[in-house]
Amino acid sequence: MKRIQWSMLTGTVLMLLAITLKAQQPLTYTQHGQVKAALNPAASLMAPDGEVSVIGRRQWVGIDGAPTVFWGSGHFGMQHIGATGGINIRHESLAVEKLTEVSAFFAKAVRISEKEYLGLSLNAGVSYMAGNYSGLDPLDPTVREDIRETDALVGFGIMLYRPEKYYVGLSLPRLMLGNLGLTGDSRYNFRNVYHLTAGALFDLGTDFQFRPSILVTYSESLRPQAEASAMFFVKRVFGVGLNARSYGDLAGMAQFNFSGFGIGYSYQFNPKNEPLSRSINNSTHEIGLSYRFGNADRLL
Repeated sequence: MKRIQWSMLTGTVLMLLAITLKAQQPLTYTQHGQVKAALNPAASLMAPDGEVSVIGRRQWVGIDGAPTVFWGSGHFGMQHIGATGGINIRHESLAVEKLTEVSAFFAKAVRISEKEYLGLSLNAGVSYMAGNYSGLDPLDPTVREDIRETDALVGFGIMLYRPEKYYVGLSLPRLMLGNLGLTGDSRYNFRNVYHLTAGALFDLGTDFQFRPSILVTYSESLRPQAEASAMFFVKRVFGVGLNARSYGDLAGMAQFNFSGFGIGYSYQFNPKNEPLSRSINNSTHEIGLSYRFGNADRLL
């Protein structure tokens, strides 16, 4: 009986890994218009007083070991020099694989016109990979040995922005030194990741606002991924919107802001995919929490 249970577990894990590898899509979150610094630390300059945020994303609810990702970002402002400093954290879990990244960043803004700014950021940190493959089935010779590997990372970001009007940014938050041959060989492929972000805010009268945003993500050996979001807000407090990705995924989003706090939720699905079973769907739930110091009415 125990042998059968191990075989079932192994089969489930391998199925998850096969689906993920076949999809070959970067893992990003749909609420990129609300929480930007986790993708591009230079975006922290748009909240000069400081901000703390966290986003959790869970796919295929109902399967043990289904993909789960958490992003955390926090920074403080140094307005006397037009700069910010902070930390970004990412934890990714898929079956027996777990990837954790922690990096610190510094960003500086330079005024290039009366209302426009150019922000630059640098970050450095570590990435840790743990793969508990031997626990799947010790009697199966095809199961690989465990992996415990650490690699250093550096990154940069650049962003052109006008407060509460628009932004355009390009970032490479994860440039692995191992991929450059600076930290030795690695059995695990730590991928470099690139992000292109843009967004704007339009006032539709005195009580309504419209916030479109786009995100293009590229990672080595993965297909490029593009997505667009559109959010409509009422008195800057409550917002609803949609997100569409290049591979057919759609998401409904909701956002509630009050006294500096922001609470967001999105439900993502692919209308072309069939449910995995009667109790397991190809759906993704995402929850975001944030607190912005200073001007609590900012939407961008």
